[in-house]
Amino acid sequence: MTVHHADFAVAVNQRIEVTTSSGLSGRVIALGWWVDAEASRDPEHEPAGTLYLVVDSTQPRPVWVAQGDLTSTRLVE
Repeated sequence: MTVHHADFAVAVNQRIEVTTSSGLSGRVIALGWWVDAEASRDPEHEPAGTLYLVVDSTQPRPVWVAQGDLTSTRLVE
């Protein structure tokens, strides 16, 4: 699993549950994004991305997950 980090983050107040391609599954507690300085030198490089901070009971701590790794998203009301 790729280790991601967020440069900026905001808490999520609405209950959102996600599943990833690697099998991680749980509640989203924050949304984050990063800004990559390499983007100014390489036009093919992705300059920013969205991350989800997911709490999965099988993991020792919350894990940042890239938006592209999500396989399902469910809004719990």
